Amino acid sequence: MIWFAIALVALVLEVFSGTFYLLVLSIACAITGVLDWAFHTPFAVNITVCAVLSIIGIVLATYWHKKKRVIPMSDNTAYDDLDIGQSVAVIAQNQDGTYRVQYRGAEWQAISSQALNSKNATIVGKQGNVLVVK
Repeated sequence: MIWFAIALVALVLEVFSGTFYLLVLSIACAITGVLDWAFHTPFAVNITVCAVLSIIGIVLATYWHKKKRVIPMSDNTAYDDLDIGQSVAVIAQNQDGTYRVQYRGAEWQAISSQALNSKNATIVGKQGNVLVVK
């Protein structure tokens, strides 16, 4: 019965921590509790089973967590910026050579290294709150 109590405590603590490691410990303790209940195994065997299951589960959780990370974190903010590559609608050209564009339901100021002849442009970067379009 103690194994189910430990499993429950680890599960409750997992809710507060947000990691998978306490969940692995909770599952290992629950499986150990089932084995103890069904076969009345000695305490030393239970400890060994719980430790082995925990180690296997932590290795699997670590492998899964590393595999889940598809996009590597980078120092290049342009790589991480989801606005780059999106289309904008060109509204007008200002007197100072900048443009007013419509993007995500709002008007933005934009700059371009070349004259924009069409009503559509693509975001290629940002300079603060100013979009760089092409």
